[in-house]
Amino acid sequence: MSLDMAVERFLTHLGTVRSPHTVKAYGTDLAQFVEYALSTGIDSVATVSPRLVRAWLDSHRAASRTTRARKLYALRSFFKFCRAMGWRTDDPCAEIAIPTERRTLPKMLTERQTEALLNQPAERPLDPLAIRDRALLELMYATGLRVSEVASLDVNAIDFEQQAIRVRGKGGRERVVLFGQACHEALGDYLREARPKLLNLHKPTRALFLNADGGRLSTRSIHRIIKRYGRQIGENISPHTLRHTFATHMLDHGADLRTVQELLGHRKLSTTQIYTHLTLDRLRRTVNRALPRLTDPDEE
Repeated sequence: MSLDMAVERFLTHLGTVRSPHTVKAYGTDLAQFVEYALSTGIDSVATVSPRLVRAWLDSHRAASRTTRARKLYALRSFFKFCRAMGWRTDDPCAEIAIPTERRTLPKMLTERQTEALLNQPAERPLDPLAIRDRALLELMYATGLRVSEVASLDVNAIDFEQQAIRVRGKGGRERVVLFGQACHEALGDYLREARPKLLNLHKPTRALFLNADGGRLSTRSIHRIIKRYGRQIGENISPHTLRHTFATHMLDHGADLRTVQELLGHRKLSTTQIYTHLTLDRLRRTVNRALPRLTDPDEE
């Protein structure tokens, strides 16, 4: 089986079980691998060797460890598919270690900073875009949704009676997230007062958040909106900052880790556990300020 044909078959299969974002990322990585393999005279699945895989990964050593890890994941998934199809019996990636990268603590906002951020659009109470932005900020903080999940929301995804939203996240997995009264009011104001004014009657859409032309608000536009309001409170933030802030504040106020994992849509609890470091660090600083004697080695 030729490499390019095998990759095409694999990506077709992948599209039935993974998100379009994953298919695109893996497709780009595998296209690069095929191009590299062909440049060395390798054009079939059966003749790919561990040495070739290592050499290809080494050619990307200037990339981040995260990027190189994703490329190896793409190859592992591809050759797993090839074995299932009977095109080869082994995995040339099996003995290659996945590059690891030290996980850094995510940026988050304090509760005071969060309140200041959420109040920014209120300075233009009659502007439909400001009303939209208030609903956007409230929703992202109240639910911890990923920016891609917010951009893909349709109006009918919101259940106002239950104060819940059904979301399709990574890997096409569905989950239900909840929102509180402040978000409920902001979304209601937006749907009543702003969205009808933004909607293009010649191009109707079910999209929840609309841009000035009446189309679906893109992830890039959401990034720009969040950054603009962040600058107004003196902070360099992104949509993911609000997701981190949501998780940290939930844990600070007594939510258990499993609940936060489910709301964030994490498959692994270990992914969610990074937020416990934030809350423990804050707790430690509070104890140190309140009881400095406990941190003074001379007072033992």
